[in-house]
Amino acid sequence: MREKVRAFMEQYHMVMAGERVLLGLSGGADSVCLFHLLRELQEPLGFSLLAVHVNHNLRGAEAGRDAAFAENLCREYDVPFYLYSCPVEKIAKEKHLSTEEAGRAARQEVFAACAKEQRAVKIALAHHQDDVAETMLHHLARGTSLAGLASLRPVRGNVIRPLLCVGRKEIRQELESRKCSWCEDSTNAEDAYTRNGIRHHVLPYLTEEVNPRAAAHMAQTSLDLLETEEYLEQQTDQLMERYASAEKNAVVLRDAVSSEAPLLQRYVIRRVLEQLAGKRKDLTREHLESVRELFEKQVGKSVYLPYGITAVRGYETLRLEKQGVHLKEERKRKSGEEVPIPVPAGCEEEKSLAFAENPVTIVKKTSVFPERIEEKKYTKCFDCDKIKDGLVLRTRRSGDYLRVTAKGGKKKLKDYMIDAKIPKEERDSILLLADGPEIWWVVGYRRGESGRVGEDTKAVLQIQIGVGKEENR
Repeated sequence: MREKVRAFMEQYHMVMAGERVLLGLSGGADSVCLFHLLRELQEPLGFSLLAVHVNHNLRGAEAGRDAAFAENLCREYDVPFYLYSCPVEKIAKEKHLSTEEAGRAARQEVFAACAKEQRAVKIALAHHQDDVAETMLHHLARGTSLAGLASLRPVRGNVIRPLLCVGRKEIRQELESRKCSWCEDSTNAEDAYTRNGIRHHVLPYLTEEVNPRAAAHMAQTSLDLLETEEYLEQQTDQLMERYASAEKNAVVLRDAVSSEAPLLQRYVIRRVLEQLAGKRKDLTREHLESVRELFEKQVGKSVYLPYGITAVRGYETLRLEKQGVHLKEERKRKSGEEVPIPVPAGCEEEKSLAFAENPVTIVKKTSVFPERIEEKKYTKCFDCDKIKDGLVLRTRRSGDYLRVTAKGGKKKLKDYMIDAKIPKEERDSILLLADGPEIWWVVGYRRGESGRVGEDTKAVLQIQIGVGKEENR
């Protein structure tokens, strides 16, 4: 078995010469077998072995026995040993986890901390082919993705699993041939955990009644799926570059992504959701499909997803945004909020104010030739004498309109925003310069014909709003 494991480790480049490898040593058959194999492979592969044991404080005297066994084993072979104690039951209650989940989380945290303290580059775990088969069956029954069927990988980050090339039966035979002892966890014989039920009933049936190498075949399929998953992730990287643009707490997908194969669409959407949520848990196929279906729906349609994420159909886009108190606060203005624009008394006098944290500068100038007025995206000039009720900066209201022709032709603001393809979710946030219901300027988009500077203009009001990058307009 040693040469088989060595070849597997070399195939997946698990260790490099000079590295320190930390083994999670529970005292059970699997970790004891891996202990002996790694101990013997230290010299030929050029790494050094350390071991760590986590006492979960769940099984009374039995837990103490396992810790003592692991420590004595390491002492016998002069392998550095580190013992940690974790109140798993307390952790489970505090974090609302099952005992099994809390124990796994505690081990992962301890392994990472110990590896850092002892400068171990790799963490070795003793999962084997039967573990892979059990995990696959469990995930298949609960519903999963390709990644879920290849979750126990030979190498994931700094974690290595050298025993994924052998099964439970081979491990027992190896230990017996070496006349090695190990500890049995009494809870492994219980069916209280779902995994134990699969281990005791489902997998034995498949092995005895279908194929003796059922676990090995499933483990190989898992490796094949891993290669498939890695290829699809590479394709997703390319599609993200082609179709996605990131903003703060949001990602916008171009419609063209819907021309890709449905599988790749789901991978892109899942990647976006993972980026926004920071995790994959609770993101189901139904969620991915509900987002994908938005490509076929009309503008403004939306779906609500876990972790406060909303997907909204836009004009030739799909916007996925994580809502929250920290998301674009400068654009989350209440409908109807307003601030008056003061007209300076004297020419060249400047006034300043702020609207929703955006600086606003107002300058009154003497009349100039209209053709010499330089207007930019966020700087516009208006005829002071054409102001009727008083200019204000605000967001939209019912009844708002623009004058869109020199002869006074009107257009409802709502219709303009639709024609301009302004995303529905942004319309309530856009700044407007208004005189009553008459919109003089849709800031950042268009100014109306109202208040235009002409040859008869005596005083010009220049307004600059610092909400974005200036461009000549």
